[in-house]
Amino acid sequence: MLKQRSNRITVLIALVILIVAQLFMFASVSLSTNRDPVTILVRHGTGLWNIANRLRIEGIINSSSLFVLSSLAYRGKLMAGEYDLRRNMSIIDIVKKMGRGDRNIYTLKILEGHNIYNIADAIEKARIMAGSEFLHLAQDSSFLARLGIKGDSLEGYLAPDTYYYSKEVDKDTLIEGIVKKTFKNFAKEDIKKRMSELNLDTHMVLTLASIIEREAKAKEEKPLMAAVFLNRLKLGMRLEADPTVTYGTRAFNEPIRKIDLTTYTPYNTYTFSGLPKGPICNPDRNSIRAVLYPASADYLFFVSRNDGTHVFSKNMEEHSRFVTMYQRAKNAKTNK
Repeated sequence: MLKQRSNRITVLIALVILIVAQLFMFASVSLSTNRDPVTILVRHGTGLWNIANRLRIEGIINSSSLFVLSSLAYRGKLMAGEYDLRRNMSIIDIVKKMGRGDRNIYTLKILEGHNIYNIADAIEKARIMAGSEFLHLAQDSSFLARLGIKGDSLEGYLAPDTYYYSKEVDKDTLIEGIVKKTFKNFAKEDIKKRMSELNLDTHMVLTLASIIEREAKAKEEKPLMAAVFLNRLKLGMRLEADPTVTYGTRAFNEPIRKIDLTTYTPYNTYTFSGLPKGPICNPDRNSIRAVLYPASADYLFFVSRNDGTHVFSKNMEEHSRFVTMYQRAKNAKTNK
């Protein structure tokens, strides 16, 4: 009796092993020689059966049940994401790819000093979204209000860094995360205290930092430039910063013309006192820190030495002398 029961169990186990082996064999075999690529996007919360049925409808697999059964190797937990598959892949290969999360990851580099138009180009080249789509989102008033941005665009609020994006995440969620990183830096108690002491808010700090970012080439000069601009603001002087003129005209690849200096835009700091309406680029931490902790100096002017550094002056007479000196040197070099 015991021997018969043992034999039955042995036969049953053998049968199960045979069935599993057969299923594994079917799941391991490619049913097509077609190597055409197919991109599948699996969003968060999509069930196994929904994934399986989608693959079957696309003609990548021929059995939803076998796909679900094969996924048990990963305890039925497949990762969301965008996957590049081929029609000649086996079910096992597809399950492995999704189980490991071997999905498409897109890299976005936001560089210091780049504006939203530069970023639109970068985000399109990264194949995350069209540049025009990004610019629309960057100037969407309801989106900006949701993020708590006072200005009329994302300019200045996109923290320079390298970001990695997977398309199961909504595009606006990616941008929101970048903006939150910027706000997180301003949420620190010492930063809030310092802004209060200077009577500046986040928008004002980013605006001034963005001007410094575009003006300064040398990191060590940023606190000196911050001192110049803050001193001019205290005295009610115009900032007269060339990069604000360029941002207002949007002629980013053209030299500034004399008429540009006298033509009003909400950014042209040659035509009014105070800060422009908002940032003109996305500044790095050094530029932001320079605004919060400027050099202790009474400079009001600076001019380029034509080598990436600047000479700083306390009065117009001194400044004019340096302008003449370095302009003459620049012209002599150009005419050689």
